[in-house]
Amino acid sequence: MKAGIIDSCDRADFWERALGSEFECVIASDPKELSDCRILFVSEEYCGGATDAVMDNILSSEKLRSIPAAAVTSDGSCENQELLCAFGFDDVICLPMCRELILRRARALCAMYPCVRGDRSFSFERLVSLTDEKDPGAYFVRSADFSNIYRFVLRVLERTGKNAQMLVMTLSSNEDHRRASYKSAMDTLSEAVRLCLRRGDMSSVCGSDQVLVLLIGADDEGGHLAANRIVSSFYNECSDDSFELTYDIREIHSAV
Repeated sequence: MKAGIIDSCDRADFWERALGSEFECVIASDPKELSDCRILFVSEEYCGGATDAVMDNILSSEKLRSIPAAAVTSDGSCENQELLCAFGFDDVICLPMCRELILRRARALCAMYPCVRGDRSFSFERLVSLTDEKDPGAYFVRSADFSNIYRFVLRVLERTGKNAQMLVMTLSSNEDHRRASYKSAMDTLSEAVRLCLRRGDMSSVCGSDQVLVLLIGADDEGGHLAANRIVSSFYNECSDDSFELTYDIREIHSAV
């Protein structure tokens, strides 16, 4: 997914660390330079007194106004937060903020898409105009969304009489790790899952050490093949060999 960022190019390292491999960071000085983004971040420090003008440009753009936008600021006062909300931002990220929380806020905003801001409410016309992004690999969703989609899939399986496979990928280690080390390993696992699976599959992070994968239309053999691809990719990319990745595979069928 692409994250459009209005900020200095000197801040590229900060954004790449904050959003990790889950987002492709595109930094620009003008909103007109951004396209095909799932989320927008606007640095108040970079824009200075023109932050409201930048947001006006976003809201007046047919291409950008349906994309959730967050203001990023080091001024966390209530007065400044209220001002930024009044400009039309969907969220205000007050720095310093840990990487995990920035990423969670980004995911939450993407989950709002495209139903944000009053004049962009959900409608039939807006629904039929949607096009699926062409990102490769499995579709990553939040855990709450995963539960709802899973219920829907169960109904589809009951109606069609078909089955699916659920993979539970679990990360463990015999050594004590700092939270940051575990998070880095989980990022590596999430990326391996996304790239090793088909676009029709779905995945979600579950807790701090598991990734759930729903394989639509796969049998037991196909499920094991997919799991082995993920395991192999993870070990090729993970630089810490103290981590162990195991998996459990379960058939999902209409009787569930």
